Amino acid sequence: MLFMYVVLFVVFIFILDHLLVNKRNLELSKQFNGPLRLPLIGGSYKFVGVSAKDMFGFVQNMFATYSTQKRNIVQIWVGPALELFVDDYKIIEAITTNPKCIAKSSQYSFLHAAVGDGLLFSKGQKWFNRRRIITPTFHFKILEQFFDVFQKQNSKLIEKIKTETNGHPFNIFPVITSSVLNALVETAMGFELKAKDSEYLNAVKEIGVVVATRFVQPWQRLDFLFNLTSSKRKQDELVKILKNFTTKIIEERRKLLMTKKSEDLKNLDDEDFGLRKKMCLLDVLLQSTIDGKPLSNEDIQEEVDTFTFAGHDTTTNAICFTLHMIAKHPEVQQRLNKEIEEVLGDEKLTFKSLSEFKYLELVIKETLRMYPPAPVISRRLYEEVDFGDFIAPANANYNIALFSAFRNPNVFENPDEFIPERFLKELPAFAFIPFSAGQRNCIGQKFAMTSIKTNIINILRQFTVIPSGKEPEIEMHITLKCDSLLVGFQKK
Repeated sequence: MLFMYVVLFVVFIFILDHLLVNKRNLELSKQFNGPLRLPLIGGSYKFVGVSAKDMFGFVQNMFATYSTQKRNIVQIWVGPALELFVDDYKIIEAITTNPKCIAKSSQYSFLHAAVGDGLLFSKGQKWFNRRRIITPTFHFKILEQFFDVFQKQNSKLIEKIKTETNGHPFNIFPVITSSVLNALVETAMGFELKAKDSEYLNAVKEIGVVVATRFVQPWQRLDFLFNLTSSKRKQDELVKILKNFTTKIIEERRKLLMTKKSEDLKNLDDEDFGLRKKMCLLDVLLQSTIDGKPLSNEDIQEEVDTFTFAGHDTTTNAICFTLHMIAKHPEVQQRLNKEIEEVLGDEKLTFKSLSEFKYLELVIKETLRMYPPAPVISRRLYEEVDFGDFIAPANANYNIALFSAFRNPNVFENPDEFIPERFLKELPAFAFIPFSAGQRNCIGQKFAMTSIKTNIINILRQFTVIPSGKEPEIEMHITLKCDSLLVGFQKK
């Protein structure tokens, strides 16, 4: 009797698998190597025991085991869904520049509950309309208007660092994160955070951890299972904090703008930066229309939350790891100090002078190569595309492993060594895209670079950065993560 039940169960699994799995994708997946696909669960068994700290090794091992000379694409089935991993720059170019491949992967839906369907995750006409509205807010003329915000927050950061100037290394992530978040909120919402607003800052940071867990635990990708967990309840609490805070700011800002004279709110076309340069992202959203209709509070909220959520983590990572690499390489720090002296002397740092720091740009690029803030970016095709060498399946997630692509020894000689000068040479197109590429490239990359440069220059003008001798333990979440990154500072 038991044997019959086992047989019936096995038959049920095979029938369910047959009904759920896309037969065309199953056929096309045979173009690529990958783990054995089991009925219903696919290759999910490969994730058993894999934590966020193991994901770098996991993906690299997948490439080493299954990729071929001809094609650097690895397939793995996560349940009935097909996932493809790519790290070849030629294939990355084909995917990121194809107009049929601009939708983000289905995994980004995990973030919808947190920050809504903002510019980072939306698709189709909604994405196009929002991109058109928001792009002018990142024009260099507007960034220049907010440079004093970067400077102000950086001054506060330096005061905090001064309390640690005994040379003993300490974890710089918390202080850098707070500084970057404060600058982001003030430039995005026109609101200066106070100590009492720490609940909002903590919610922004914590919700990233909740969402990231779903990326490395396949069973949590299923909404009906995730909804049964304590993580879902925690996420709901954090989302409530985010929405209450941003709703309050939106309402206050809306009232403030309504008090302005009507003539001040006219002629807000993309060519006119006369008024826009005085407005934060929130102001632009409040005064924008789509098809003659103003954006709702919910529309505005998801864009502001997306910008704050997505921007703080990536920028923080870039600053922290750049300081880490500068501390590890005294000769690099010496050259940077020389450049700062040559460019500024005793003069104050200005927005205009940022463009003169050429060696610093090389150092930042090399840091982004070795520690890309977004180690994996994902796209999704909704119809088949023939790329010549292979036919890309529809309704599959394409995971572009930037951390692996950026250490390709065929492109980057001695890829595990920190050599800023390598960026003096011309690289193949799409071999290095830390801010993504194509239509879905990062809209805030100029904003991020302004923040990174400002922080690094001001810190190096006052401190010698000292290494801890301890390498950080890297985790792969939505962004690069590190529980602790130790750096010491000695006052000059």
